[in-house]
Amino acid sequence: MIKIFNIDHFESIKNAQSNVGAYSNYLIDILKPAIERGDWDEFEQLDIGFDTTGQSLGKIGDNKAWKKLQSFFEPNTSSFKSLDFSLNAKVIERNLQNELKAIILKMMWISPKDYSFETLYLTLIVLKKFIEPLLLKGVNSFFHIDFDCLERWVLESSTELEFRREHTYSPINKLFIEKKGLPFNVSLMSTLAASDFNLTLIENEQYPVIPLRLYYRALCKAESLINSLYPILDEVEELSTYLLNFSDNIYKGYTKYLHKGMKKHPTGKLIWRLSNSNKYDKTKNKAFMESFNELESPTEIQILALLQEHQPIVKANFYDKCYPEREITVGGKTLSYPSQVKSLLMAYSGGCLWTLIAKSGMRIDEAYHLHTVNGCKKEVISGQTIYVLNTDLSKTIKGSQSKQDEFVTSNLGMKAYEILQAIHKPLRKHHSDSTKFFHKLNGDFNASRKCSISKKAKKWFHTTLANELALTNEDIKDLKLSTPAQDFELGKTYEFCCHQLRRSFAYYLIGYELLSFPQLKQQFSHVSLAMTRHYAKYASKFQKLRKKKVKNINLCSVIGNERVNQKAKIYLNIYQKFANKERVAGGKGKEFAKRMIEKGTNAFTDGDKYNNMLTLAYWENVIRDGQRHIHVVAPGIYCTSSNCSLRTQVNLMECVDCANDYVVDAVYAEAMRKEAETHIYYDIQHNELTPQAASESYIKIKAAERIMNDLGIDYEPVVLPKQVQDLLIPYTGVTV
Repeated sequence: MIKIFNIDHFESIKNAQSNVGAYSNYLIDILKPAIERGDWDEFEQLDIGFDTTGQSLGKIGDNKAWKKLQSFFEPNTSSFKSLDFSLNAKVIERNLQNELKAIILKMMWISPKDYSFETLYLTLIVLKKFIEPLLLKGVNSFFHIDFDCLERWVLESSTELEFRREHTYSPINKLFIEKKGLPFNVSLMSTLAASDFNLTLIENEQYPVIPLRLYYRALCKAESLINSLYPILDEVEELSTYLLNFSDNIYKGYTKYLHKGMKKHPTGKLIWRLSNSNKYDKTKNKAFMESFNELESPTEIQILALLQEHQPIVKANFYDKCYPEREITVGGKTLSYPSQVKSLLMAYSGGCLWTLIAKSGMRIDEAYHLHTVNGCKKEVISGQTIYVLNTDLSKTIKGSQSKQDEFVTSNLGMKAYEILQAIHKPLRKHHSDSTKFFHKLNGDFNASRKCSISKKAKKWFHTTLANELALTNEDIKDLKLSTPAQDFELGKTYEFCCHQLRRSFAYYLIGYELLSFPQLKQQFSHVSLAMTRHYAKYASKFQKLRKKKVKNINLCSVIGNERVNQKAKIYLNIYQKFANKERVAGGKGKEFAKRMIEKGTNAFTDGDKYNNMLTLAYWENVIRDGQRHIHVVAPGIYCTSSNCSLRTQVNLMECVDCANDYVVDAVYAEAMRKEAETHIYYDIQHNELTPQAASESYIKIKAAERIMNDLGIDYEPVVLPKQVQDLLIPYTGVTV
């Protein structure tokens, strides 16, 4: 069935398909059997479905009704897609068209699987590509698509289908996945992949990173812009208010001009002071003049009402008479025309949006869905101030997840958000029912479309660096390193698009070792670490390149030395605990404790009596030489395996006896224990306790208690409620 993130909207849509006429469930009682029968005369007269007021969404045979469905399912969408059952603006053969509609309807309403509207759209787009080859074959049903048919098309390369692209197979496989209940027999025996045809998938062309020179220059320009605007947020907000009120202020002055009596030409013709620069303006001006001439002795209130109704265009050279006090100052600049204010706000908005994406790694769609209230929160963790942006995820992922997501940003990113708020907040107030963050800076000031905000950020980059965009040899070296499959021409103007900021965010942070892959995965809200690594692809080559260049002290060498120093301090702190006869848990900790029993103080020398493990220099040397490794798994828990999968969610049971782990305190373990205990009682109270939840909580509690035992910490054991014990499988084996 169709997947909609707004749960309330989804439930109301499902409920609307029930109790239709004499049927308790329209989808199951009417639509499902009609799809299976495949009687097209009956099928075309049925309703696609019903909206939340009980009104029909249109008849299945009405192609225009299908094109309007997205606005019903996704009323706040930022990208518009229509289910179009025509092919190259021509009518599709009736049988094939209705088979397509049957597939889409089954996915939309009846399938046990969840499909987003975008999946429906993409499935239709690809399946339509099979129509022409089927008709050329002399058949008019998807029944004729089988493995032999597809293999022949692959070998002959006679269709526009690209069988070396992954996106081709997903729609084909929908035929097999949804075959039960379709009005035709599906001839495919299984789902298919490129390997079934001995093909290798073409790797999707990746966005190149922004060359380091241009990336640095843009970041400097953005920082300069934002730091100059942030202290004058109130002035920036006044610019938007000025734009909103400008037309009304002009009309108030023009009302006085008309009420006093217009000037006349020597010929006696009235001087209206209106601009007829285009056909649309002429139409509005003419309608206003006709309405005005119909009034006898109009009052100022009547004139103003007419102006606001017809919106005629007053000439700019008459502004001084209508609105003499129209000058406004921001940051020392004095402006007197709305075009100047609009141009300035567009530059401000574009620069701040560019910075926000650059400093968070958001997609443009996620930036478009920034929250208007508490969109940027300030949190203090361990004395460090963290800024978190709240937005909505732009892609569906496996399993169920709230659509709201968080992106950590810097202080500069926070300032960029606040400036964007100052620009767009007055515009949103003008449309009290709007839920969108970004609004237009002209016309009716309604919500912007996603493509328009992307253009602002792109324009800011190209305008700001207009004289620096010619690619240099150093730029090309950077680009070839990050995207070796593409060719770049010396001196050619660099073309920027917003998604390159996301790629550059990943590439340079990983390349400069300022972020780990699990941190980047969490920041990007990726399902798999593989996708995260794809964004940072070739960053390892960049690491090697910068290491070769490090001869003098620079940022790279400073970061590298600091990282070695911090890891060495962690090791030294652990071994000082051993020397002070303090307990250290974890498999690695227990192993060294045994070594101390056997060797005493000699345990702290590494083969040579001068290699003293209780000195910082020793650990710095072995870490720098690659002999030792350590990374933090959780507070007080450290892993020494360089092959560790870099876990982002810690399984305490794995750490208790892991041969690579040190556990130096129980703060995290105790926190996990309390959390698991709380979850148990919450699940019991709300009747949500399951065997899986019970076993997970049990494992966490026992693992935490084992860590506290190993560290010699007194604690009160958790007594599991009977409801939990009844769900656990008792161990009946022999304990060694």
